[in-house]
Amino acid sequence: MSFKDDLIDDLSGSFFNEDEFGEIVTLVRDGKEYSLNGLYDELPLQGENMGGGVDAISHNPRLFVSASSLPGGKPCKGDVFVLGENEFNKAKRIVAKDFEFPKDGVVVYYLKDRASGSKNSVSN
Repeated sequence: MSFKDDLIDDLSGSFFNEDEFGEIVTLVRDGKEYSLNGLYDELPLQGENMGGGVDAISHNPRLFVSASSLPGGKPCKGDVFVLGENEFNKAKRIVAKDFEFPKDGVVVYYLKDRASGSKNSVSN
């Protein structure tokens, strides 16, 4: 077994494992749905000084998934993910606005929430 295979096994066994840190998310791409393990993270709100004493607040949610669990093994801008409600976040539908795909096999999606109340939002 190679180092990369060992790394992927370790990530799947603990980092992406829903009994440890991860959660099951649904990827919607090209009209098809794929269930995969991921780790959703909402970065803390950050203030950015816009001048004149006015601060802008940015919010950048991220989703970490194993590249091997993506269709074709590749991420795409515009991928849509559906997250179920859990103790850390509400159910939501989020869209990939960008991603990082380093050589370690973990894809980091940078996301934007779908507007609540839209036909694509998730409700309970």
